[in-house]
Parts: sequence; structure tokens; C-alpha cells
Amino acid sequence: MRSNYQIVTGVVLWFACSVVMAVPTIQHWKMTNGAHVYFVATDGLPIVDARVVFNAGSAYDGRYSGLAALTSSLLDQGAAGQNAQKIAEQLESVGAQLSTGSSRDFSTLSFRSLSDPNALAPAWAVFKKVLNKPDFPEKDFKREKQRNLLSIKRREESPGVLAQLALYKEIYKGHPYANPIQGDAVSVAEISLVELNNFYKTYYVANNAKLVLVGGISRQQAEKMAEELLADLPSGQKAAAIAEVDDLTKGTAIHLEYPSQQTHLMYSLPVMAHNDADKFALYLGNHILGGSGFSSRIVKEIREERGLAYSAYSYFHPMVQKGPFLIGLQTQNEKSDEAVSAVKQTLLDFIEKGPTEQELIAAKKNISGGFALRLDSNKKLLGSVVSIVATDTPLNYLNTYLKNIDAVSVEQIKETFQRRLAVDKMVMVTVGQITGEKK
Repeated sequence: MRSNYQIVTGVVLWFACSVVMAVPTIQHWKMTNGAHVYFVATDGLPIVDARVVFNAGSAYDGRYSGLAALTSSLLDQGAAGQNAQKIAEQLESVGAQLSTGSSRDFSTLSFRSLSDPNALAPAWAVFKKVLNKPDFPEKDFKREKQRNLLSIKRREESPGVLAQLALYKEIYKGHPYANPIQGDAVSVAEISLVELNNFYKTYYVANNAKLVLVGGISRQQAEKMAEELLADLPSGQKAAAIAEVDDLTKGTAIHLEYPSQQTHLMYSLPVMAHNDADKFALYLGNHILGGSGFSSRIVKEIREERGLAYSAYSYFHPMVQKGPFLIGLQTQNEKSDEAVSAVKQTLLDFIEKGPTEQELIAAKKNISGGFALRLDSNKKLLGSVVSIVATDTPLNYLNTYLKNIDAVSVEQIKETFQRRLAVDKMVMVTVGQITGEKK
């Protein structure tokens, strides 16, 4: 039987090496004003995808929770004297797309266009205006602010959102990650255009910027486009490092009453940062535990064996500082206690015993087989490269990814989960309606 394992592992490694050979090279250079540029040349579709990443997520909101998200949402609502409609019309006329986004760590501007100069040149000029000369029109500011406030109010109608908000508030107590990305009603109501402009001037600067370009263009074209887009940004200062996340000292159970037939359950603690030394062992272990759908341990135990939920899952969400490990599911209110016990026991069993050799081989095969699909389009490749460069991951990460996966052992997963997941310090959040004898 042992020889069969070795044969399968060898096949996985052979496949990994063959895929690695096809991984594109990430080229990198630094502009004179401090901005970093990363470029991947691709063949095939005549498309250019780009994304500018700033260390300007909600962790930098300061006293005005929601400031980063509001600033990001207003960038394309008016620039260089042109309103949102004019900006949209100019992009649509050449089939280009532009969007903005914000997370706890980063704020981004994303761009897509045909690589044909007749489409790319005018679309890129619009992108430059939006990035370099946002007007933050007062009318649009008031509208977006009101929209955010309405969205915040609607959070009360979603038990799943309420569970996540309560979870982050507890596991990141006292840390900027504890705050919702959109902020809260009191804080958003206090934000003025002064704070918006100050945030933009502080964080949307060259030394805090990383541009990723992916598409059917040459290095020379990429350099020219980067210069056009970023050269006018002031150098500024790189954003200060986000504070480290404290380890939890004790476990907590939180229940929020909500008038629904289902209880939302989340079980979590902060574990993984980007570039974590244990990343591959944690990732592979979670793939087996709850990250691979119907074949995962959690689904088999919670759905197939006990019939407690239609779906159940677990994941690691790495961030600049420790992101959460989370197990989640929905179950009938009257079965919530049983679900809580089942989740805890399933996790404890996995931590104590680790995965089987068969489970690990299957997980490696599944991950290796799906690796190429993560890079099979401009947009997917852009997302992968952005994840690498935004977090200062080594640029050869994609080239070594499958070898790192193949190198993980059963004992390594078991030891890592035992060392990193302190079950007695995890937070359990349930949102639902207490029924029957539990009242």
C-alpha cells in the first residue's frame, strides 16, 4: 500500500512541475516617485487588466470608521471636472471597465480594456483622471454617504452579517480589524469632505502604491502606461504598518436573538497572516477539514452523518495581520446546541489525529488539478498577482506553489494545527431564536 502512495505522490509532483513551467514571469520595477510596478505579459486575448493597490483599507480609518470605503466609492463619481455619467460614457464607448474597492487592508482601482490602441489609449486617459484628479463632488458625496447609511441599516436584516460583525468585534477587540469595513452609522454620519480629501491626500500617493498590469502588451508599452498613470502622483509616505493582532486569552460564546427559523453559527479565532510560515500546512489541512465541499470532514459529519445543515464550511482568511480561521453553518434553531457540539468535536478530532494519508493524497491531487484554472484568464491571473505583490510575497510564489503543496506531510498538518489552533480560546457566535426548553 505504501508504494501506491508513493506512485500517486510522484504523479502529483510530475503534474506540479509541468504546470509550474507554464507559470508566467512577474516583472517588477520601481518608478522615480516611489511607486512599484508589476507586469505579466500574456498571449491570447487582446485584453489588458490593471489594478492599483494602496495600503488604505479600513484599518486606516482612524476615528472615522467607514472613511476608507467611502473615499474609494467616490473616486469614479467625478474627476477632472467630469461627472460620473461622462466618465462612464467615455469608458463604455471603447468597451472598457473601471471599478473601485476596499477591504480591511487595501483600497484598489481596477481597469480592463482591449489592448487595441484605439480603445486602450482613451480608456487609460480616463483611468488616469479618476486616480489622479478625483473631484469628490459634494452632491455625489452626500448621495454615497446616504447609501452607505442605508446599507448599514440593512445589516440588521441579515443574521449572517450580524454574526460576522459580532465575531470580528470579539476576536479583534481593540484592533482596527474589529470595525466593519463600511463603518457604523454614528461614524459615517460624522464624515465630511474634509476627512475624505485628507484621507486621499495621505494614502493615495506613489510610495503607497503598487500597480499590476497583465495583458497582451510589451514591457515597453507597460512602462509607458505606468508612467502615464502614476508619474503625477505625489511621492508621499508609505502607510504605517498595521498593528499586530493580539492572541485571544479565553474562549467566549455569544448569542444574538434574531426572529428566524435558522441559527447562523460561526466559530473562529485569528490565526493566519499573509506569508505565514505555516501557510501550506494550514491550507492543506483546512482543505481536508472543511474547504473542499462535500468531501470535507465537516460536511460529512454535519450534513451526511447528523443532518444538521445543508452546507458547512471552514476557511483561513489571511490578512496583513492575523486573519481569522472560521467554521460556519446554518441549522434549525432547535438543533443549534447539537450543531455547536458537533462542530467543536469535529475540529477537536481533526486537531488530535490529523488527516489520513488517503485524505492528504486526495487533497493534493485536487489542489494540483485545479491550479491551472486559477491562472487561465487575464482576470484570474491579475487577482493572483495582486495577492502576491500587495502582501510582499516572493515573486516566485506561483512557480514554487505546487512543490510546496506536495512537500506537506500528515505529521506536519497535525503538528501545525495542534500548535496554531487553540480551541479553548475560540469564539462561538450564534444568531437565531432560542426555542423550547432552551428559553
